[in-house]
Amino acid sequence: MRELTAAARDLEGVAARVRRTLRPVVDVALVPAPDSLGPIVEVEIIPVTELRRLQQLQTLSEIRAVPRAQPKPSTKLDRAVARKAARLEDALALRKWAAAVKDRDQWKCRKTGKRLRRTRDLDPLRAEAHHIVSRDNADTRTDIRNGLCLSYATHFAVTHFKLRIEGTVFFQKNGATYIDGTFPVYFVRL
Repeated sequence: MRELTAAARDLEGVAARVRRTLRPVVDVALVPAPDSLGPIVEVEIIPVTELRRLQQLQTLSEIRAVPRAQPKPSTKLDRAVARKAARLEDALALRKWAAAVKDRDQWKCRKTGKRLRRTRDLDPLRAEAHHIVSRDNADTRTDIRNGLCLSYATHFAVTHFKLRIEGTVFFQKNGATYIDGTFPVYFVRL
């Protein structure tokens, strides 16, 4: 019997904590069970109209969790500035991609294996980063697996359809299959 009274006290403490934390939503009461085995918890039912009103109230953290839409540029000048900023970000991403591809291939031509130079001159040994799949494809535009470090002469031959690149390993992105440039590739003369 003492165990039942101790359990009832513990349950009363829990009920009091629930009342304090959920006062506007639920009312908890301890009622003796009909068979006198111990107390049971009874929960008050709240009308649907009151529940709807309570659900409309949001906490500050819930309000901040919802992302707000970015306002569209309203004037022609604002739109031009936004387009220019997007082009500059894309150019920066492409420069970082090219540097990453050249560093991965250790500034060596993937066809000839020769060490390449960093120059703006039309040197046959100038290092160039080549997109295996056209850079117009947004899925692989800045994916390092879609790039090869080639010399100017090899890059010229590939872009003018004198050489074709064939892969040994492939990767998938958004349901399409692409040649993986991190693995060996073959150059086939056309």
